Amino acid sequence: MYSYCINKFLNIEDVFVKKVVQADPFVKIFIETKPFPQICPVCRVQTSRIHDYRYQEIKDLPFQYKHCLLVLRKRRYICSCGKRFYEKYSFLARYLHRTNRLTAFIADSFHEQQTIATIAKKSNVSTATVNRILDTIHFPKMKLPEVLSIDEFKGNAGNEKFQCILVDPIKHRVLDILPGKNHQQLTQYFYSFPKSERLKVKFFVCDMWQPYVDMAQIYLPNAKIVIDKYHFTRQTGWAIEGVRKRLQKTMPSSLRKYYKHSRSLILKRYYKLKDEKKRNVI
Repeated sequence: MYSYCINKFLNIEDVFVKKVVQADPFVKIFIETKPFPQICPVCRVQTSRIHDYRYQEIKDLPFQYKHCLLVLRKRRYICSCGKRFYEKYSFLARYLHRTNRLTAFIADSFHEQQTIATIAKKSNVSTATVNRILDTIHFPKMKLPEVLSIDEFKGNAGNEKFQCILVDPIKHRVLDILPGKNHQQLTQYFYSFPKSERLKVKFFVCDMWQPYVDMAQIYLPNAKIVIDKYHFTRQTGWAIEGVRKRLQKTMPSSLRKYYKHSRSLILKRYYKLKDEKKRNVI
């Protein structure tokens, strides 16, 4: 009963736990499998002859904040043709020293805001291993939505000072991140989409950077270009401030001080103004 519970807790099919060793930084679980006839990879003949046994340490998911190691007693079979080979395991990929579920755990960790060094330390693997797993992750190419928003943020990927982010503002989700925002990178990226798909974009939201506008006019010809709310409001505020400062210079000293102190009142939205402030403005 005790062994059965440990096997169920480990949750690996056809594996039997023989011993568990606890230590401060790690826990080692010694496991075995039942022998089954194997197919020779050379002559494709079935064989049940066991040549020898060897032990292999396999890294598994962290357990109770400790690194978990599975010590597997591996069988090596021998075929009548002379070929020696190891049996196959459903939980372990060939040539690897980590379980398939640990690989999936590392891949899933990229959804969180963690550094590669943090993921490597938590998973008991090297940063090079984490990078290799990251390189194997592929996503299907996204489809352009009817409303596409673009902006940049400060980063350091690919020796670029800024990275480009593409967002679907209707569904509030990030679509893609480009390594840079120069004209060549934007051109190559949008040119990779079929023309029929680019024609489906109805609105393109961006700031007032001219290359964004030029790119949209060429590759998204059916899209109406919309300047985002932040930049529109900022430009409007600057224009009002320019008018205020210009008129202040023509006013008497008392009025100059009044309008200078009323700067926030002038820039406030109309529906946020109270009655007494309206009277003061009038």
